[in-house]
Amino acid sequence: MSVSKAGARYELFARGTAWDSNIYLLDTKIVGTYNPETTISIVSEDDYVRGEAASTTFVKRTRADRPFSVNIQVQGLVDGSSNPAERSVYLAVHGKNYDPATYSSLNQPQYLIEESNLENGTYTFGPIYHQLTSPTMSSGNGEQSFTFVRYATHQVPDTIIAQPKIEIWPVASASVSVITARQVFIDRIPSLVVTLSHLYPDSRNYVQIYKGNQVLGTTGTLIKGTELRFGRHYNPDQTESSTNVPQSLSVSIDDLSNYASEDGTYTLEVITHTPFFGRAAERLYHITFEVDRVITSRGQISTMEISRPISP
Repeated sequence: MSVSKAGARYELFARGTAWDSNIYLLDTKIVGTYNPETTISIVSEDDYVRGEAASTTFVKRTRADRPFSVNIQVQGLVDGSSNPAERSVYLAVHGKNYDPATYSSLNQPQYLIEESNLENGTYTFGPIYHQLTSPTMSSGNGEQSFTFVRYATHQVPDTIIAQPKIEIWPVASASVSVITARQVFIDRIPSLVVTLSHLYPDSRNYVQIYKGNQVLGTTGTLIKGTELRFGRHYNPDQTESSTNVPQSLSVSIDDLSNYASEDGTYTLEVITHTPFFGRAAERLYHITFEVDRVITSRGQISTMEISRPISP
């Protein structure tokens, strides 16, 4: 016979015979079910999910500087039971730092962040930030897992009933070689190398230039050959699987002089777009420099005037 989650009560009666028509209650037994269930959702600004969101082992992701929320519902326990194993489930939050070069979890140790017992009910944690043991908040690189355990009881050992996790990726950064702030170019601008680190696996990245001093939010001219797109959102026609880890690489700019043909002040920026902040542009790097080719022209004219032979 099936027993509902609310349990069932079984009663044994006896009916008298002959002159006794009474009904007697001989015994009562209450059979309660003990089948704890947990439903968990992890809410991030990035809607990426690996595995089935309705399952107990899905994977979400976020960026180290962005918050996320964890929503939990526990049911199927026996409220008020004298047996602690029937009254609560165990929750352990673990952290694991990934290899900084490969973003791999292989052979990386796991450590306990926090633990608690949860009874029947709904729990909401957030918005919260990652708790990985990274040197800085923005350099967080790893995962946090949420392990729910059914305590051993009724001859059943401790059993994991859910273990979703969220991956934490570092905040991207950029740098540019050769050029220095407020540098003045009187001739052709040399080739530059842009070094990009930890680009988010769902991102559009590029280098742009515009005339004038830096102004956050300015839309400049995209420098050809610097645009990098990762993830399905920015590559809807891509047939192969998208990357699911950050990317670090370098790009060269050999023709910057073509984008700064007039004398004046220019700003070079490295821009990224991600699922965060509504996919608005975020600036990873900027530098302002000057072009003043008139100095070269005047110098050449002066040299010509000095070296001109004097007629008799």
